[in-house]
Amino acid sequence: MIEGEIIKFYRKKAGLTQEQLGFGICTLSYISKIERGHTACSAEIIELLSERLHLDIKKEILRFENLGNQLNQWHKAIVMRRLKEVDEINIELKKIPYIKSSKYAALYQLLQARYYIIKMNYKKTYSILQSVQKEHPSLPPYERNLLRHAWGIYYICNCISSRTENHQKAIEVLKEIEKDEYGNPEYNYDLAVAYHCIDSRVMAYVHAEKALRYFRETNNSIMAITAESLMLLQIGNDIHLNLEELTESYHNLIHHSELVQATDKKGMLLNNLGFEHFRRKDYAHAHKFYKEALSMTNKHSTSYLQRLYNYLESGLAGKIMRKTSILRKAQEGLSMAKNLENEFYHLLFKLFILLTENNLNKYYTFLEKDALPYFITNKHTVFINKYAKELYDHYMESEDFQKAAQISKVLIDPN
Repeated sequence: MIEGEIIKFYRKKAGLTQEQLGFGICTLSYISKIERGHTACSAEIIELLSERLHLDIKKEILRFENLGNQLNQWHKAIVMRRLKEVDEINIELKKIPYIKSSKYAALYQLLQARYYIIKMNYKKTYSILQSVQKEHPSLPPYERNLLRHAWGIYYICNCISSRTENHQKAIEVLKEIEKDEYGNPEYNYDLAVAYHCIDSRVMAYVHAEKALRYFRETNNSIMAITAESLMLLQIGNDIHLNLEELTESYHNLIHHSELVQATDKKGMLLNNLGFEHFRRKDYAHAHKFYKEALSMTNKHSTSYLQRLYNYLESGLAGKIMRKTSILRKAQEGLSMAKNLENEFYHLLFKLFILLTENNLNKYYTFLEKDALPYFITNKHTVFINKYAKELYDHYMESEDFQKAAQISKVLIDPN
């Protein structure tokens, strides 16, 4: 009974007991039944209770009945990445005073968690998800699976921003989603990203392809571009693939991102295209694409740190930039990583600076004592393999066979 939920909220807000609200109108037990929705009551009683609470009950009922539709629209806007609409609906929902005490409370909080993920406020996201688990131990099927989806995205974001949670947790929780109960195949994209993080190319491609079909069916152009770009990253691992054909595929996606005015997606695609050229040692083109991607990126973000590092690495590898310029920019990256409390990029920039300065003793010491242990703890597989191999070669060259034997265990089993 909608009236009961509304009356209960405004009674508590007014600081009245059930007895005080019902005095002269109806009994205490009758008020209790109304608020719990256990009885139907006359329009006259509802009107009298509403007057005592200074409440326009008809207006509130209409607003409550529309709440479910608003939440569904909010969820759709989040999935579609219609960011202006996402913000507008968020503002409207905050105006509904009883939303957190209604039957929609859990759904609202879970969508709030997804909202804060978009805003990159992961601390707030974590707090909301913990709160939902504590306050709603027995969620309905849809909300239960939405909770799993939100946790999965949260873990992925922490994987990318290199904090304590990791991609393995993301895969575990996303695989628990009951797809028939949830009915939202969007989660396949997040599962693909999680598999991509652990360099599981086949599984990443399979789930990205499922997500792409769903995004195309729902005319979600932004996410279709994102899913297809993830698929390109997987096939790009084959260095024997024709680079011209791969580049053409990227330029087609870049053109689509321009048509839908998705500047952030264009920047992502340019960065990925730079990566494809870099791993084929085409440093000149890699540097060009990284530079363009960097120019389109928010300077106060993890993405900027990533693209700045890529830009400088290609500049050094291809001898395109002056060493003094590279070091100055790398120091900027180091400071930014510190300000953003991003340990991952703080370590990468520190290693890069030492290598650029040709300070190899400090480089290998820092790699052994600080960087590699961090990568191992946080299960950054790609960087574990890269830097463990460097250390192994260094130990073999310096004839420190005991340390070489120890590091070889990491190469055999990075976990």
